[in-house]
Amino acid sequence: MHTKLTIPERLKDLRVSEKRMSLQELSDATGIPSSTLGNYEKDENIDMSLGNLITLADFYNVSTDYLLCRTELRKHKNQSVSDLHLNDDAIQLLTDKKYNPRLLSELLTHENFRKFMTDLEIYIDGFNDKGIQIANAFLDVMRCKLTELGADSTDAFASVFDNSHIESEQYYMNILSADLKPVVSDLRNAHMKDSNTAGGIDYQSMVKNIIDDFATQIPTTADDDTESSNDAYINGLLLLFCKNLEMKVTQLSVEEKQT
Repeated sequence: MHTKLTIPERLKDLRVSEKRMSLQELSDATGIPSSTLGNYEKDENIDMSLGNLITLADFYNVSTDYLLCRTELRKHKNQSVSDLHLNDDAIQLLTDKKYNPRLLSELLTHENFRKFMTDLEIYIDGFNDKGIQIANAFLDVMRCKLTELGADSTDAFASVFDNSHIESEQYYMNILSADLKPVVSDLRNAHMKDSNTAGGIDYQSMVKNIIDDFATQIPTTADDDTESSNDAYINGLLLLFCKNLEMKVTQLSVEEKQT
C-alpha cells in the first residue's frame, strides 16, 4: 500500500468513505460542477482553483494542506514532540520512516486497537494473574476432594477439573490475538483495491504468458543434445520465474531445480 494518499485519492476517500456521497450530490452541496469534481478525483496534475479548494476544505471541515496531502493532520495543528509522551527511540523510529506512516495511523485509530492496548496492559502488569491463580486453586481443591471420594482419572468430573486449568500465558495470547485479528482483517480489506495491492491478478494467465514467452525464445536443438538442452531450458525458465518474483538468484542448485 502507498505510504500516503494522492490528492485524487484523498478527495475520493473524503467523498465516498466519509460523506458517502455521489459526485452529483457533492456538486449540489458545493456548487462545483460534477464533471470538475470527477476530474479532481482522476488527475493529480489538474489545476484546482483557489475558490474550489477552499470550498471543498470548508465542506469536509479540513485544512487546505490536508486536502492537498501536505499533512496528515486534519484537526490538530503541529504539536510539540513532548506532547506525544514518546521516548527517544520511538521518535527516532517514526522520523526515520521505517514503517508506513499511513498504515501505522490506521492501526492506531482502529476501534479495536484500544481494546488490544487495554488487554496488553492487563497482561503485562499482571492485573488478572491472582484471579487465574484462585480459579486454578479452586479446581485443584475440588479435584482432591474427588480423589478422596474414590474418583480416578476415568471419572468424568475429575476429567473436567483436570482439563479446566487455565494456562495464563496461552490465555492472554488468545485474548490478544483475538483483539488484533479484526484490526488486521479490516486493514487488509480496506486496501484490497489499492493500485499497488496484489489483488484481482490472474496468476495462472500470468504464469502461462511467462512460459509461452520464454518458450518462443528457445532455439531448437539437435536430438543428441536433448539432455543438456533440457537442463538449459529448465534453468533458464526457473531463473525467469525468480526474476518475475524479484528474487535475487543468479544460479539454482540441483536440489532447487528438482523441487
